[in-house]
Amino acid sequence: MLKRAALLVLLLFLAFIINAFLNPIPQREIVEGGRNAYGTSYSFEQAEWYGLDSRKAYVDLVEKFDFEWIRIPFFWNQMVSEDGELKINTLEFAIEEAAKRNVNVVIALGAKTPYYPEFHLPENIASQLKSGQNIDSNHAVGAKILEIDRRLVEALSHYENISHWQIENEPFTPNENGWTVDVSLIKEEIEVVRNADSIKRPIILSHVGPVVFDLRWKKLLKLLESGDVLGVNAYFKTQGTSLFSFSLFGNQLSIPWPRGFSWPVQSWGLFSPDFAGIKREASKSGVDVWVLEMQAEPYIRDLSDGRKKEFSFDAEDLKKAHNYLSGEKIKTMGFWGAPFWLFREGLGDSSWINSVSDLVN
Repeated sequence: MLKRAALLVLLLFLAFIINAFLNPIPQREIVEGGRNAYGTSYSFEQAEWYGLDSRKAYVDLVEKFDFEWIRIPFFWNQMVSEDGELKINTLEFAIEEAAKRNVNVVIALGAKTPYYPEFHLPENIASQLKSGQNIDSNHAVGAKILEIDRRLVEALSHYENISHWQIENEPFTPNENGWTVDVSLIKEEIEVVRNADSIKRPIILSHVGPVVFDLRWKKLLKLLESGDVLGVNAYFKTQGTSLFSFSLFGNQLSIPWPRGFSWPVQSWGLFSPDFAGIKREASKSGVDVWVLEMQAEPYIRDLSDGRKKEFSFDAEDLKKAHNYLSGEKIKTMGFWGAPFWLFREGLGDSSWINSVSDLVN
């Protein structure tokens, strides 16, 4: 009897796993009422990696789609000269071109901003961080981060179409060096940014799409005020650079991710991110919840991946992902993958551009 029960449990467990892999984007009934707000993120550096004319591609992007906002990251190692002067002409170009088309801009600032390798730090700053470093308000680098935050906000705050400041991107998630940003530093960054901006624009703090046991997003929620935004991400068929990554005796060790293997994120039932529940909790404080990064591209390691004819996550999956989040009552979504769509269009594949256009325009 006990063996039969154990076998039944095992079979149910296997069925649960098989279903998660076979149905990585669960169907949801779309919640009607009100228009969704759509945005995207853009990196001039990544666009150039794809071989695009990054400025022309950016203008094409804001002209093709009726995005309400576009998120542009600050890269410290590229946008501050060796003598400490801000070199933000690329940011200013992005903001001004967006303004011509009535598109708002979210500026992502701090030590950790979107796009690989996430911590875009100059060498003299990065060299002060050890492997696995959690950067708190007492670390020597913390004061320098606060100073750069202040100077950047003061330099850009006169642009009326900047709608939000995002402070750090997924600060609790380590990058390849194991670096993270402590809540104590984030709290001070918020104060610096609010004081530097005479208009007092809303703040965005972000976390990954948290699984049921990951409650770290609540630490960020406590730092936000009414009118601010808690950002999360929503990936559906994901891969990574490492299958496992851990620190041992001060050394960061990792096991490479197997090529061709995608992990489903949203199909684990109660164990998957509860976007509707997070939104309910945040609304008690007057904080909105955005999906800053909704997967809208496959995982790309190199350009040969981008030239494939078939992908584990395709353009039709993009629409399914959108419908899933709509069913979770998410009203503001940022589609992640803009340079990839434009790259594919240049190869004669307009399916990605068309899928996004069908949803946004």
